[in-house]
Amino acid sequence: MTSIKLLATSLGKSFGGRSILKDISCSVSNGECLGIVGDNGSGKSTLVRILAGILRPDVGSVVLSINGVDIAPEDVSSHIGFVAPYLRPYDEFTPLELLRIHDLLTGRTFDADACEATIRRVGLTERSSSLVRTFSSGQRQRMLLALALQHRPRVLILDEPSVTLDTAGRAIVEDVVRDHCLHGGCTILATNDDRELDLCTSTLSVQP
Repeated sequence: MTSIKLLATSLGKSFGGRSILKDISCSVSNGECLGIVGDNGSGKSTLVRILAGILRPDVGSVVLSINGVDIAPEDVSSHIGFVAPYLRPYDEFTPLELLRIHDLLTGRTFDADACEATIRRVGLTERSSSLVRTFSSGQRQRMLLALALQHRPRVLILDEPSVTLDTAGRAIVEDVVRDHCLHGGCTILATNDDRELDLCTSTLSVQP
């Protein structure tokens, strides 16, 4: 099995002179799911964006290593799938078109069967020919999950993934997390939902 580890050390981040995160350290490895909990405004979303490589910390470091080799910062995104309710998929495309664009942008060979399997996995088969702009908020969230899964990431980072989802959508997220861990991936799950926290092998509480 491929060895995977995401290690964050002594992270700190401030905005406008206000400290959001201070001296945060955590790690997640193969088959593990790290739950990040905290009240609104505690810095959960800031932390997951730093862990995903979207935001730089003021101090500290985040290192992704695969088989003992540290991945260059500019290559980390190719190993991470990120989902958050504040992301917006391009809405003038169908799910299949979006996944095709994603493959092209990430240098992958387009595989229609694989894309259709991803769409089926997130429960959007019946809407596969519809423009995303016609989707409900929950269906858009499922589309974001499909985009995160399409390149088969080593690390899956989910920020409040079920906030706009119905019962069926929540079950899909839970199944994705279990399957990702079962197959040796690393998962980071920012949530205050007890059902999602039950999926976690460890938790980190972020305080404002």
